[in-house]
Amino acid sequence: MRHIRIIHRFRICVAVAGFLAVATLVGLVAWANQTGLPDAWRQGISEALAKHGVHAEIASLRFVPFRGFVAGEVVLFSDPSHQRVAGRLQQLIFDLDRSQLTRGEFQIERLQLSGARFMLAADPLDPQSETLDISDLTGQIEFAGPHSLVISEASGRIHGIRLDLHCLLDLYRTPGITDPVEEELARDQRRQVLIQVIQTLESFEFPASLPPRIRLEIRGDLEDPESLRASIQVRASNLLAREVNLREVDLRGELYGSTLVLHHGNIRADRGELTGNAEYDLWKARGHCNLRSTLDIPALLRQLQIPLPEDLPSFSAPPVLEARAEFSRNDDGNWDKRVIGQLQLAGPRWRDIAVDQVSTSFAWDGSQLLLEDLDVQAEGGELTGRIFIQPEMIRYDAASTLPLHLWQQGIPIEPLRTILNDFSAGEGFDSQVVFHGHAHPHHDHDWSFIGDASAHHLLYQGVPAREGRVKLDLSGEKLDFREGHVVFDYEKYPLKLRHGGAASGTADMDLIRYDDAQQVVIIENLKGTAWPAPILRTFAPEVADELEVYGFHQPPDLAANGVIGILEGLPKQNLTVNFSSKSPMDYTFLDENLVLERPEGVVRVLPDRVRVEDLAFDTLGGAIRASVNSLQGKKPRLSGSLDWTELDLKKIANAYHLKSPLPGRITGRADFSLKGDQVSGLDAQGHLAIEDSQLFDVPILGPLSPVVATVLGNRKAGFQEASSAFFTFNVEEGVLHSHDFLTTTPSLVFTADGSADLNDQTLDMTVRMNARGLLGVITLPLKPFYGLFQFRGTGPLQNPEWDNVMFTSPPDEEQNQRLMEPPRALPVLEGAPRPHRETLSPRKKR
Repeated sequence: MRHIRIIHRFRICVAVAGFLAVATLVGLVAWANQTGLPDAWRQGISEALAKHGVHAEIASLRFVPFRGFVAGEVVLFSDPSHQRVAGRLQQLIFDLDRSQLTRGEFQIERLQLSGARFMLAADPLDPQSETLDISDLTGQIEFAGPHSLVISEASGRIHGIRLDLHCLLDLYRTPGITDPVEEELARDQRRQVLIQVIQTLESFEFPASLPPRIRLEIRGDLEDPESLRASIQVRASNLLAREVNLREVDLRGELYGSTLVLHHGNIRADRGELTGNAEYDLWKARGHCNLRSTLDIPALLRQLQIPLPEDLPSFSAPPVLEARAEFSRNDDGNWDKRVIGQLQLAGPRWRDIAVDQVSTSFAWDGSQLLLEDLDVQAEGGELTGRIFIQPEMIRYDAASTLPLHLWQQGIPIEPLRTILNDFSAGEGFDSQVVFHGHAHPHHDHDWSFIGDASAHHLLYQGVPAREGRVKLDLSGEKLDFREGHVVFDYEKYPLKLRHGGAASGTADMDLIRYDDAQQVVIIENLKGTAWPAPILRTFAPEVADELEVYGFHQPPDLAANGVIGILEGLPKQNLTVNFSSKSPMDYTFLDENLVLERPEGVVRVLPDRVRVEDLAFDTLGGAIRASVNSLQGKKPRLSGSLDWTELDLKKIANAYHLKSPLPGRITGRADFSLKGDQVSGLDAQGHLAIEDSQLFDVPILGPLSPVVATVLGNRKAGFQEASSAFFTFNVEEGVLHSHDFLTTTPSLVFTADGSADLNDQTLDMTVRMNARGLLGVITLPLKPFYGLFQFRGTGPLQNPEWDNVMFTSPPDEEQNQRLMEPPRALPVLEGAPRPHRETLSPRKKR
């Protein structure tokens, strides 16, 4: 029994001792959890971490049953001296080798992360440095060897992004292997990359229900960037980045040392998407990428609230961009860029310019842009070519069939813009322009436009043309139009409609030059068969108005050379136009329209006047030669010389609506000056001969002459007819004066003086009668009374009243010439040569 009692008591003692031991152990554990393990333990664990390249300071250390040793407020350093803080952990769980722990040695086999938080500073030496905050850290860190660790099953959140991580890392290297300068550069590089990552992440907003997910697999030495190898996958939906909604993001890439390679990238926004791949050397700061974008770039820029010009282009569909870019940071810290690719724009509109489509290949180096294979399509027309844009010069080479209004809207250069605006498109318009040139972006007058242009059915200054072509050599100093050819359209031209003339006319020219410095238009060898006014209206409308008075029935042959001033007052104007026509021409003279047959002449346009030289034409049954000088201004004046031959009196009477027209022809000459457009402004002087007319009949037998005519049945019996006459005249203010009028019959000589007022069409003339021939012999006894027989005519010019008047002395100019000298001394009545002046050119033979 005693033995049994001893055994029972022993069991009780063992149970009590065990209970006490457990209680003591529990108390020690509770005390350790409450107060923390001794500093020696924290130091031992820190030294154990240092063996694996992890330099840390542990603020507290506790042992938690079933979990292990739990460290709190752990600060990680990137160097053994604990000078550079690499990050902070709120909690870290250690799994120690217990066999080594019983011998007082600390050997860490693995670390457990569960709900931990790690803050990685971009610049450990700067307390205000930005940090990369990683929360909800879970996973396991296993030390695979003395200098490496394996991170598996790790995950966490970075700025709302779900991060999955698997790593195999070398923590440190043997001191002295790496140059300290290289180590410092590597740390600086990591810091810059980390700052960029932080700033980028801060610009995104993610939905809490569906956060983006990033998976990283990393291996290598953290102290040697070139040894790092990593793969990354990023997937996200409905991201909001700087007010831009990204519906989907899919990125897959790898890191080879300092080289980041994006194998696949796809970003899809509300309008369009961006796909591509890239490669970037983080250490050398250079890389390249291949992109394809259908993003609505203007809309994205507006969503990003980036200041944009008010006249930013718009598009009917997002632009399509395919590009390959190379970029690198130079020694100055700036980026060198080289981009080549293709661009397609659908329905672009800029200001008032809208086209259907634009496509081009391009190359850009940051300062120079080359557009190759440029193709612009609009309204059935097309422009193809190339443009080279430099900071100080733009060069272009292209061919175009674009509509006219796009040229007018797209060229802001003066005076080229003004000239283009003078054109308008007719029905069925088409054009083709092949050109090259340059333009300085900062100097308005440094530009050129050289090429060939042709068009059909266009109008210039309101003048229609069926077709035209010209060589262009345009610049800021001059505009040269060379070797031009135009076919004018006269279907609606008033002269064509009035006279049934030709429906078209042609004109060719060697040169038309607009000289900006001299402010003149120079014309060289313009010739053709066309109405002159429409031609000149294309470059000198004021001059064209002067030529509209010449109403050609058919387009005449023209030739023009000279200079047209474009300044006020036309100080340098000197244009010469030669014309000739086998068809008639209408011209208004003394308020009546005359039809001029076979006109030819030279028109010279000067600053203040228009001179018509060597003018020759047939009209009123005869021929006229003339030189006319038309003075322009507020008080217009017409002056010149006329030389006419055998004009028909009946046709003159019909043209000027005179009653009782007489037969016969007149020949003469006049130098005249006409102020204004009324007869009262006419001054002239000249001479006139009348032939084969019926001026009047003289009853030789007196009262018996009508009786004899009746008996003989001949109206002319007993009468003598005055059929020819000659006189000089002087016109002042529309009143014609003559002092030497002379006409004869076989038996009588008539001299006269007087005036005819052309303003009110009245006559005041005194006629003196003398005998000659047989009647002169019969009346010899009455010779002392010669000149005593005189008559005076007054009244309307068309029907004057003649009365016998008392004797008056003739004017001094004809005292001797007319009364004392025999009439045969005046050869004009005997068929003498026609009046001729050397100042008028003889009419050319037809």
